[in-house]
Amino acid sequence: MSTGGWLWVCLQRYVMTATLGWVAASLMLPVLGDDPFWASFGAGLGLGLVVVPFLTVVTMFILVLLAGRRFEPPTGGPSRIRGGWLIVLPLVLLLPVALLVPLQYLIVLGAQLVYLGWVLPCQDARDTAEVLRSLADPAVPAEQRARMARAVAGLQGRVVVEALVQASADADPEVAEAGLETLCTIWRRDGVVGEDLLLKFDPQAQDCVRALGVRVRSPW
Repeated sequence: MSTGGWLWVCLQRYVMTATLGWVAASLMLPVLGDDPFWASFGAGLGLGLVVVPFLTVVTMFILVLLAGRRFEPPTGGPSRIRGGWLIVLPLVLLLPVALLVPLQYLIVLGAQLVYLGWVLPCQDARDTAEVLRSLADPAVPAEQRARMARAVAGLQGRVVVEALVQASADADPEVAEAGLETLCTIWRRDGVVGEDLLLKFDPQAQDCVRALGVRVRSPW
């Protein structure tokens, strides 16, 4: 998925999450107060017509800044955007609202955390898994797979590295070169390489990796 497509999906899901959170907050407010239900509920929804668009604009601005850093492989549960905690910062601007309607504020804060911890990462996990599957798919053109192999240089985790190791042994030299190049980038950054992965390469590729000066770690 392109960055633009990812941002569009994020916008749709954020509006839905924030709207549901605010409706829940508006329903709770009259239950705990003495005002007539519909009058209080309407006032809450009216305030939401201002707050939800405000939160959406500020949150999407933060997501635009984070779009290039949404790199976590789908292992150990849903992946999380790196630096995604910044999404809760718009609520700092709404602290005066918390003084007036603390319960509504807490519910909207909960909706923001649900978006960050569950809604937002779902598409990232699927995108990453799809890219890793495509690397090994011979039906995908070699030029496209080579671009994918270079594009995942910012990813972390053994699943990604194993997919690249497999790509570096691809029959197409362009894909194999891109896979090895990306692996060298990742291992140079991490400063360590697993010996079991290193032994999967031919001697020439092993020498290339060892020349990076990284530490070879035994898996046992």
